[in-house]
Amino acid sequence: MIKVHVISDLYLGFNEMAPEEHILPDVDLVVINGNIGHIKRSMLYAETLCRQYPDIKFIVNLGETERYRTIDKHKNEVEDQLHFRKRNNNTWPPNLYWDTEPMIIDLGKGRKIDVLCLYGFPKIHNYIGDWKDTVWYRNYPMLGEDSKDLKDTIFKPDETSNVRHGYAFQFASMDFINTLHTNEETKARNWELTVTDLTKVLITHINPYIDSRLNGQTVSPYLIHLNEGVWISSNSFSNNVLMNGGRLISNPGRGLEARSYVADVKIF
Repeated sequence: MIKVHVISDLYLGFNEMAPEEHILPDVDLVVINGNIGHIKRSMLYAETLCRQYPDIKFIVNLGETERYRTIDKHKNEVEDQLHFRKRNNNTWPPNLYWDTEPMIIDLGKGRKIDVLCLYGFPKIHNYIGDWKDTVWYRNYPMLGEDSKDLKDTIFKPDETSNVRHGYAFQFASMDFINTLHTNEETKARNWELTVTDLTKVLITHINPYIDSRLNGQTVSPYLIHLNEGVWISSNSFSNNVLMNGGRLISNPGRGLEARSYVADVKIF
């Protein structure tokens, strides 16, 4: 059995100290699961906790504010910078885990877990109302379309030449979100089917059970089976909800009540 504490949806301002958010319960693992603040603020928060609690292992998963409220200059800019910093910066805390690929994390005392962090894009089957009112259209720009191939999707003065001018943003369509879901689902299935003797821990920022960003939409999560594993999420509180063969836990919000929450997780 391990003790897990989940932190998400703090929405800290860049200069906000929030001292009560630096008080943690006695746990083995802390999952910082997005919407802490913009990317620099979130990493400052995570690294501060890592140094304050060197005997606890920390996992960071990016959320909406970290990943989609930041304007990328190129594809995967945030992830590329984190990969570079993790590899080359000697100030990266040794107890801080972040990756876009599966991670085997040693919690000590012979306890290890098999972890995969994803964003959690849903499969959207239909929606009620105007697509422009969805969080996907408003907050999730599609970066990476070559501007010369956009044709009529963006305004281009007639007198300008149709040559490549770099990358341009588009508003996210339902097909685009579903494509991201399919890509993540494939990665999750491959990870799920990779046999180990370790407990599988899936971490997604989007909550597959109840998430306010899915209001008015008919959606489905990844078609996987966690086989007594753990699914950790955000946005809405969940305490051991049965989800795809595993147990879903999440702990959004701030304050002393949220910081005292501990989930007991059985591992193999």
